[in-house]
Amino acid sequence: MRREAVAALACLAFAAAVHSQEDMLISGPGSTLTENKCNICHDLAHIRRAQLSRGEWADNVRNMKERGAPLTEEDAALIVEYLATYYNRDKPAPPPSPDTLAAGGDDPVQKLLNAGACNGCHSVDKRVVGPSFREIAAKYTGDGAAAERLAAKIRSGGQGVWGQLPMPPNPGLSDSDLKTLVVWVLGQK
Repeated sequence: MRREAVAALACLAFAAAVHSQEDMLISGPGSTLTENKCNICHDLAHIRRAQLSRGEWADNVRNMKERGAPLTEEDAALIVEYLATYYNRDKPAPPPSPDTLAAGGDDPVQKLLNAGACNGCHSVDKRVVGPSFREIAAKYTGDGAAAERLAAKIRSGGQGVWGQLPMPPNPGLSDSDLKTLVVWVLGQK
């Protein structure tokens, strides 16, 4: 009985690892930006199964931008370059490599914002999909429970505060990283 339980747990762990790998794109310069921006509306399987030419990827990205995807021209160019390199039907993909564009330098907050895909919906000073970080800080000004309330919102997600678009939950964020983000967001005035 015990051996069966251990085997079952091993199978579950393997399935979880395979599933998490399936939720990711091939690692390379621009992969994190592509995941963060495209995953706002699409399952990443859409990208993995669509082997397109550079021109077709460019048309798709331009189309998504016209439909309201929160992309700057620089974002769009980096995403097209990534997709045309790693998901191109005309040439094989190079081996996976580190996403040097997503490192965030030495800034721990930028690393957290990139890792959590926060920049896919928020920017410091303007609305993207959700409110800007400055709007969020302004909303909590004078609120003695601001840090706790914002931490709960980041951890649990929700909708209705800034419109009907939902904010996804972040249950895997460590308490230390959560505190770092809360302090940073509340400081954006």
